[in-house]
Amino acid sequence: MLLCLSVKVNGNGERSETVSATLFSYENNKLHNKRISISNSRFQRVVKMMDISDLKIQIKIKTQFLSPNVIYGAHLVFKFCDPRKFSSNLKYVNLKYKLGGEILHAYFATCGDDMWMMIELCRFIPHKKDIDFEVLLESLSRYYCGTGEIYVEGIHFQPINNTTLEPELYEKLEGVQEVLKSNLDYGQQVPVDYDEINRLDDDEKLLSVSKANEKNCHMLPAKMVLYESSDVKCFNWKSLAEPESRFLEVAELISHQVFQIRCKIEIQNLSPDTDYTCHLVFKLSQKCHGLHCPVRVRDVLNRKKKEFMFLYFRSPRLINLHGNEKVPKRREDGLMEVIMWEFNSGNNDHVPMSLKLRCYEGTMSGLIVYGVEFRPI
Repeated sequence: MLLCLSVKVNGNGERSETVSATLFSYENNKLHNKRISISNSRFQRVVKMMDISDLKIQIKIKTQFLSPNVIYGAHLVFKFCDPRKFSSNLKYVNLKYKLGGEILHAYFATCGDDMWMMIELCRFIPHKKDIDFEVLLESLSRYYCGTGEIYVEGIHFQPINNTTLEPELYEKLEGVQEVLKSNLDYGQQVPVDYDEINRLDDDEKLLSVSKANEKNCHMLPAKMVLYESSDVKCFNWKSLAEPESRFLEVAELISHQVFQIRCKIEIQNLSPDTDYTCHLVFKLSQKCHGLHCPVRVRDVLNRKKKEFMFLYFRSPRLINLHGNEKVPKRREDGLMEVIMWEFNSGNNDHVPMSLKLRCYEGTMSGLIVYGVEFRPI
């Protein structure tokens, strides 16, 4: 009889449990999957899937050894059949799956040193060691993952001990797996950190002083930072009629997957030798139904840096946060903002900024850019 269950105990006495993929049901034609032996797996057999764009893996299992009242993450464990090298331990895969009657997306997989990858599907707190877990895995992104095959090892239930999230964000389950709908607080407001906003001589740039550390804050309007080439139209420009608005003109993106931000930040408007965050100030039009997926931010001027920053324009589910993503917050003026860059002002005359933002799925249509704001950390 083949081993189909693996259990380990961590230093806190909490148990992790992995259930073999050989126990799952495969709705696709059996020619699309094979049970084979490979090295470096905890099980004697894994399942080789030929078509990642049409997985149809039905998982109905009952855990046996989970530690009650411990926060767990449920992860799909897999690897690509062909050897691959990744520039970071995060790989965009966009797993589409159905859990608790809801269609969901898990955007990133984390890659370990052994090249096994894990995608977190949900988090929960079991009351007892045995719970029913049911999920339907539908597809991985062929565009980003290619047409290669994958090995599926199983589902791994792992205690989450290093979470910085409040316990209230989790629900205790009565032995039945449910979808955890808790997102970050999209409506949480950013408190005002300055007393007064002053317009500079050109009436375009805004300057204020932080109440926290008495260092300069600086804001630039969209038309001073958005880059648009002469042969590609990316934005529809609109004038604002509200007299109380800080912004005179905004840009609404049209159907493009990428846009760029370029400017020279004048140091005379910042505090010298100070660490700053750069916030994109925006809102989504009422017609915008996309922009749920992450957006990759590349610092064009720093080509040696291989890792990217990721941000969201809509508040993501908890499982789609891996520690380095930036999430949107609501401002007191009713707009939204999200961090997209960090820098030090130094002591030169200016700091160049050139960022390229790329949406992984769909386009940026419906994103309305008001400007960028530089705030001292």
